Amino acid sequence: MPEHRDRTGHLSIAIRAVPLLLVLAFVGFFLIFARRTVPPALAEPAAAPPAQQATIGEECRDCHGLVVESFALNAHGKSGKFLKDSRTMSCETCHGDAANHIASQGKPNTIENPAKWTAARINQTCLDCHSRDRHVLNWQGGEHDRKDMSCLSCHTNHHPGLLKNMSAAFAGRADAEVAQTISARLPEKMLVNSTVEETCLRCHSDIRKNFLQRSTHLFRTELRNQKVGCASCHNPHGGEGDKMLVSPSVNSLCYSCHAEKRGPFLWEHPPARENCMVCHSPHGSNNTKLLTARVHMLCQQCHIHMLPRHSTTAGRPLDIWSINRGCINCHSQVHGSNHPGGRTFTR
Repeated sequence: MPEHRDRTGHLSIAIRAVPLLLVLAFVGFFLIFARRTVPPALAEPAAAPPAQQATIGEECRDCHGLVVESFALNAHGKSGKFLKDSRTMSCETCHGDAANHIASQGKPNTIENPAKWTAARINQTCLDCHSRDRHVLNWQGGEHDRKDMSCLSCHTNHHPGLLKNMSAAFAGRADAEVAQTISARLPEKMLVNSTVEETCLRCHSDIRKNFLQRSTHLFRTELRNQKVGCASCHNPHGGEGDKMLVSPSVNSLCYSCHAEKRGPFLWEHPPARENCMVCHSPHGSNNTKLLTARVHMLCQQCHIHMLPRHSTTAGRPLDIWSINRGCINCHSQVHGSNHPGGRTFTR
């Protein structure tokens, strides 16, 4: 009897396994058949051989190898890899056809040199590509344009001084290797100086002192990363407001960061509503909060008639104007107050 039961059990398992084997066989046959009959259009395309991209400045490389290598690493040179229209930059875009220059074995007067052009011609050449950039829409007729400045006053394509120094420092090394080292040291936006601020201070030297004063907008993080710079408030290509500000007015620009001072307030302080620069010096000051003068002296410029009312404090010979923070010891809400009892900006 046990042997009969074992045979019956094995037979039952075999009967149950037959449908499963049939299903697996059918699925395998279907996959093999589908793979052989898939249309060519739906099949995975074969990997195309990499396209051979023309090297920008190939005909210039023999004499200007380092310039060609470094140009391929800046923003203009990289445009040849991503743009396929008229905005693609090459040596001919600025220097013209080099056929005569090559035939004359590199005579300087047979090639265009933008550094010797007039400001109007330089700007027009740059605007042929950049006229659609939002940040240069107000360049024509702007303050820098009216002073006959050109794009090359702040920007440079090749950094000739740096190239000369680097080529001397790395004499004997391949141009491509030197160009990689140079590209790591180039300033942002192809500026002639290392930073935006250093570029601006070449002309606006009177502002340099303010940047080094006690209170300044050019503060840095603990990692020495600058959080606010010249371009945070000014658009050197032409702004919407006076002094090429990025906002129509001083106050609207200040409110973009100091929104709590915007208001409207129940009790408003007229100087604060009129212009933030009535009390503050935005580039830097030796007084706290970028004030143009110490607090009590600043308030006295308008409220000198209030001096007798606050002549002493508790019989001491010191006037309340100059103790601690001066006027704002009591009148702390100088930008405006929404408190029903804040008429004098005390709360």
